[in-house]
Amino acid sequence: MDLSTGKANFKFQYLPDYANFLLNNKLDEFVTVGIRFCREADLPMMRPLNKMPEADLVALSRESNKSFLSALAVNDIVPLMEERITQFVENRMLDRKGKKLIDRSDILVEDIILSFYLRRKTFIYFLYTYTKNLVIHMLIVEELDYFTTHEHLATVKALMGS
Repeated sequence: MDLSTGKANFKFQYLPDYANFLLNNKLDEFVTVGIRFCREADLPMMRPLNKMPEADLVALSRESNKSFLSALAVNDIVPLMEERITQFVENRMLDRKGKKLIDRSDILVEDIILSFYLRRKTFIYFLYTYTKNLVIHMLIVEELDYFTTHEHLATVKALMGS
């Protein structure tokens, strides 16, 4: 998976500062709200993770979201996107100890579509704590929509090619 030709399309003006705010001020809450949204949506790929102790799920999600928000904060998300999409396509979704978390066969089309929606929902949930400026809200949401839509497209293209 190589997104390098489109790297310039993933340079954002407003999203990096917002990601930095979330990373430094709301990371734990971002993680728990994200997990809650996944459960409320009954995200199918969460079912195999139900066996995992809650503390482990939170720690894993914290680590993943910290990497994600850090990459957005420095406006360099493409390498992480490529790595995660490749891991997904090659069925190498492992925890930090190298144990398989979930098998690609456990991930349904609903998971792919809903996960990008839930990512946007989680980001939007915290916007008002970041700023009350509605114009900035709109600009962040526009960049977030662009990012998640193109990440979704890259994921689907990679799956179709595998």
